Amino acid sequence: MVTNTINRIDTTDEVNCCGCLACMAVCPNNAISKTVNERGFIVPTIDDSKCINCGLCLRTCDFKKEHKEPSNNKKAYALIFGDKKVLGKSTSGGAFSALSDVVLRESGFVVGSVMEDDFTVHHVITNDPGYRDRMRGSKYVQSDIHEIFHPIKDLLVKGEKVLFSGTPCQCAALRSFLGQEYDNLIVVDLLCHGVPNNNLFKEHISYLEKYYGKKIVGYSFREKKFGWDSYTNAVRLSNNREKAKWINQAYYSFFVNSVSLRPSCFNCVYRSYHRYSDITIGDFWGYNKIAKKKKNKGVSLVIVHSDKGQRLIEDSAQLAEIYEVEVDKIKKNIQIKSTSTKLSKDAFWKKYQGDGYSGLVHKYFDNSVLKQMRFEVKKIIKKM
Repeated sequence: MVTNTINRIDTTDEVNCCGCLACMAVCPNNAISKTVNERGFIVPTIDDSKCINCGLCLRTCDFKKEHKEPSNNKKAYALIFGDKKVLGKSTSGGAFSALSDVVLRESGFVVGSVMEDDFTVHHVITNDPGYRDRMRGSKYVQSDIHEIFHPIKDLLVKGEKVLFSGTPCQCAALRSFLGQEYDNLIVVDLLCHGVPNNNLFKEHISYLEKYYGKKIVGYSFREKKFGWDSYTNAVRLSNNREKAKWINQAYYSFFVNSVSLRPSCFNCVYRSYHRYSDITIGDFWGYNKIAKKKKNKGVSLVIVHSDKGQRLIEDSAQLAEIYEVEVDKIKKNIQIKSTSTKLSKDAFWKKYQGDGYSGLVHKYFDNSVLKQMRFEVKKIIKKM
C-alpha cells in the first residue's frame, strides 16, 4: 500500500491531464489503467495496491513539465498534393499524404488516427499504403493512443523509420515516453483547436440514426465536395445514401464553440508558434491573399522545425506543389492562444449529465427552419 502519494501523478487534476496515458504505458508495475469519466474523457486511474511510488509516471508526464521555447529556425510552405483524387479525400492540401507517402516508399511505418466501423477513433501503426489512407481527413475526436507507445519504441529500436502524426500533446507524450531522440523518428503535429471525446461523438451518431431512421455506416467531417471551406459534415446511411443536413452540424458546433473540449485544452502548454515536433501541418487559411493565387481545392500549411523535417518536405516535392512562404506572414494562421469560449462549459456538461446528448442539441444548437434553409442555400452556392 502506498503511504506517500507525492511522487506520482494526480489523477484528479483534469486541467493538467491531456489523457495521453503515457503514464500508463511507462508504469513498471501496471498500476495505472484507463478509465472513462462521467463526461466521456479518458483519464488514468492508479491502483494503490500495485503502485510502488517510483515516480516514473510523474517524470514522464510532459504536460506538467516546464516548457521552454526552442531556438530552432523555421521555414513555412504551402503544399498542394498533385493527385486530384488524393486531394479530394484530404481535408486541406494533402500534406499528411505527401509526407507519409515518402516514408512508406522508404519501407517505413506511419502512425496516425483511424475511425473504426463503430466510430471508435484510435491510433494505429501500418506500412500498408491502403490502410494508411484511412488516416486521411480530420477527425474532431480525441484519438486513443495508449496502445501504440511500446510498438513504436520496438520499431525504432530495430532501426525502422517511423512517422508519427497527432495532436501536439500526443507528440510530446510520445517523445517523453521514449526518453531520447531517435534519428529514425519523424514527429508531425497538427494545428489543434482542442479535442472533444469519443463517447460524445458516438452519441452524436446515435442521435442522427434516430433522426434519419437508418444506421449510419460512414461519417465525413468537412465534406469537400461542398468546398474546402464549407465545414459541412456528411453521413453515409446503410442504404448507401449520403446526407449533409444542418442537423449533422450539432457536434461540430459544440466543437467550434469550444464547450465540448477536454478541460486541459483550456490550459494547453503546446498552443504556441514554437513547436516540439519536426513538422506542423494544418489548413493554410489566407493562402490566396498571401500568394495571390486562387486555390479552392485545399492548401496545407507546413511549418518545418528540424533538419529531419526539412529533408522530408524536400523529398515530398515529387508528389506535390510546394511553395515557400515568409514565416512572418503565416504567424496569424497559427493558433497561438489557449482555447477559450464565451459559453458556459459547466452548464454544458451539467445539461449533458442530466439530459444526455439530445438535451444538448435542444438547448445549444439552433435547428430552426431558417438555419436549415440557409445551410441548404450555402451548399448549393458552394457546389456552383
